[in-house]
Amino acid sequence: MASSPSAVTDESYRSQPSIEDQMAVLVKRVGFVRGLVLKSPLYWESIELLAKDEVSRGIFYALPHECKLHYLQRKTKALNVEERASYLL
Repeated sequence: MASSPSAVTDESYRSQPSIEDQMAVLVKRVGFVRGLVLKSPLYWESIELLAKDEVSRGIFYALPHECKLHYLQRKTKALNVEERASYLL
């Protein structure tokens, strides 16, 4: 008996990591980029870019470590300096 298309879809859906798990991996990988200043505009914009754009995320994951910072700078044009939290004052 052949399985129904919904059964295949349901099975493949269950094998996918949750969006929360996918984003946790993304944030961890961005945080490991050598030379990237945490809490910088580049850090935040990189997370947003890679969360929204699957192709850019795939390229980022595939790049050698020494190219990741340059790639993020080219894609976002953001500064790699720590942001001051002036909005909290």
